[in-house]
Amino acid sequence: MAIEKLTGPRLYQLIFLLIVLISAFTWRTITYVDPNDTKVKIIKSEACNITEQACTFNIDSNQVVIDVKERPIMQNTEMNLSISGLDTEWSLEAEGINMNMGKLKFLHLNADNSEDKYSVFLPKCKHNEMKWMINISNGDETINVNFNSIK
Repeated sequence: MAIEKLTGPRLYQLIFLLIVLISAFTWRTITYVDPNDTKVKIIKSEACNITEQACTFNIDSNQVVIDVKERPIMQNTEMNLSISGLDTEWSLEAEGINMNMGKLKFLHLNADNSEDKYSVFLPKCKHNEMKWMINISNGDETINVNFNSIK
């Protein structure tokens, strides 16, 4: 492949292409919206921890109770969660606080007598006690609940 001379039309073509690329980059930078930057209303974020006892609070004049089936909450086992008082479909995810363990999706088992049951497998961690946060969300509102799992 021979080296070609940089002629006037080629120079104009390169300058035009450079202007198009810079314009596209600038436009994308100015109009960028972070997909993780959602306007979600957090209803309950204070220190609600289900490690020792159930969490009880009010949402829209409904009493909501979040509890686990068995205590202590152990690592490398199935964790069963029951929620009563929520009237719409909610999704649950758990994520590690003191170590990144990824996001664990809860499986919605069933609803009986206005109580929803969820299940998730908690992996084993190198820490003797792992701190977790459960994000309970219906798209518009989020409830944050903490718990600790032990080996």
